[in-house]
Amino acid sequence: ADESVAIVGSLTAAALAHVERSEGAAAPYVWAAFEHTQTVAVHGDDLLERCSAAAEQAGLAMRSANKGVPATSQLQASLAASVIVTDSLGYQDMCATLGTPCIVLAPAGVRWDLLTNGTATAIDHLSELSAALARAQSQERAPVDAHATNAGELVARAIVDWPGAAPASGRDPATPTPLPTEANASGRTFDFAESRFLQAALRSGTLNSTRGTFVTRFEEEFAEWLGCEHAIACGNGSAAVHCAIAAMGLKSGDEVITTPITDMGALTPIFYEGAVAVFADVDPETLNVTAETIRAQITDRTRAIIVTHLFGCPCDMDAIVKLAKERDLPIIEDAAQAFGASYGDQAIGTIGDVSAFSLQQGKHITTGEGGIICTDDDEVARRVFLFVNKAWGYGDEKPDHYFPALNYRMTELQGAVACAQLPKLDEVVAHRRMIAQDLASRLANLAGITCPSDSATARHSYWKFAFRVNADKIPGGAVALGARMREAGVACMPRYVQKPAFECQLFTEWRESPVTSQPLQNNPRGARDGLLFDRGDYPGAIAGLEQVVVLPINERYQPHHVESVAAAIHKAHQDLIVE
Repeated sequence: ADESVAIVGSLTAAALAHVERSEGAAAPYVWAAFEHTQTVAVHGDDLLERCSAAAEQAGLAMRSANKGVPATSQLQASLAASVIVTDSLGYQDMCATLGTPCIVLAPAGVRWDLLTNGTATAIDHLSELSAALARAQSQERAPVDAHATNAGELVARAIVDWPGAAPASGRDPATPTPLPTEANASGRTFDFAESRFLQAALRSGTLNSTRGTFVTRFEEEFAEWLGCEHAIACGNGSAAVHCAIAAMGLKSGDEVITTPITDMGALTPIFYEGAVAVFADVDPETLNVTAETIRAQITDRTRAIIVTHLFGCPCDMDAIVKLAKERDLPIIEDAAQAFGASYGDQAIGTIGDVSAFSLQQGKHITTGEGGIICTDDDEVARRVFLFVNKAWGYGDEKPDHYFPALNYRMTELQGAVACAQLPKLDEVVAHRRMIAQDLASRLANLAGITCPSDSATARHSYWKFAFRVNADKIPGGAVALGARMREAGVACMPRYVQKPAFECQLFTEWRESPVTSQPLQNNPRGARDGLLFDRGDYPGAIAGLEQVVVLPINERYQPHHVESVAAAIHKAHQDLIVE
């Protein structure tokens, strides 16, 4: 429990302040130290020999940890090394204190703050080691931290201040464990990396991206992370979708097929570009559109398809891509909730013609608000770049405002936070997957509850944990179970968005605004009496919303949080069945 843990912090600096240093070696060398059998399993039994060869190629000698060498001698050798290659968090802590460059071999986890401040480099394959060593050797070594705080005093103070068996703040031990939330630091990954980059942006005095460096850096690094040619940052996720739609060159009255279960910020941009949003039904189990539901909505006015990978669960892209090619329709991937998800061997966000991601407060990584648009198409990238920048041709020989567009630029402050957040993304996704698997295993024996999981072709990235509740087996279904969960202190969203998007007022009263009415003046749908869309045509969406409970997990969940949530669901399940 949280009240039973006292955070003292790293004692490495305090400990090393009392270690006598031996004279450094005459020639620089690499210190290699590996702790985990998985590292050897991934890189081979000849790991040390291959590391030595890479060091030699970089012009360095190599020394390594050895069980036969006294610990004191190993410590002195590691302190004098010019570069450390390891899979150990302990050695990373030492490097953070000493300023020694550190290279971390996959599959070990690397400290986010050391990645962002340049101390650590992560590599996936030993073939990358020689180049990484050469780069590390050229870095300036920071002076040894002379921090002399007595480590014993820190621990003693923590013990004295520890509340013992009495719960902190008088909380009843029987009450639920407070859960980390994405609304504040308890469920976010912020540390001094963000502060450091923000301070650098402020010191520069340049906070707009047209003259700054952080937004450009983020764009380049995100494109490399995703594996695409172009990434263009913008002010928010809705802007990202708008930019992607604008790049399609739509005409008034054109139709764009999309999902009725999504954020409104992904729908209104269709109308702002003069087109009409047309809704495809969804699979009631995944709440995602399918090739079959999209096909049912295609007309001679259809110009694009938007697929939304809801909650981080990929759509069935093989069938959708095949359909799109048959009809010569571009695909826009709304990947706002799907950082790190994959379909086959392709990353979500690289399968369609263009993709849009969101950096809103609750996403896998965040800048509060923010977005990024990705594509391999040079023309689409050009159009997106212009749309972000009021269609002003920065860098052109004779720039002009070429077409109507808005200022959707990301600020340097957002870019600074984004640069600090991006190195954490893979580990964030990995944590969410582990949390989801743990929770699913704890709920596996509950009749009437079906948990999300990976399919044979796709890997989920768990923006949220959306599970299904069978009302035939659990009285009251998702709404009743969700209400009991909330009473137990577990935040959740039964039915998610409550109703499909086409039942929102802006669609039912579409004649009241020129944004929605003018595109429909150039589309036959505008001549219909009554509503544009009938819920009877969307059985998948209606059934899917009736049975879903959405749980907002995040990467800060610990095993006791998962246990607490699972216990609350078990109790709610039991109470409803007994009643």
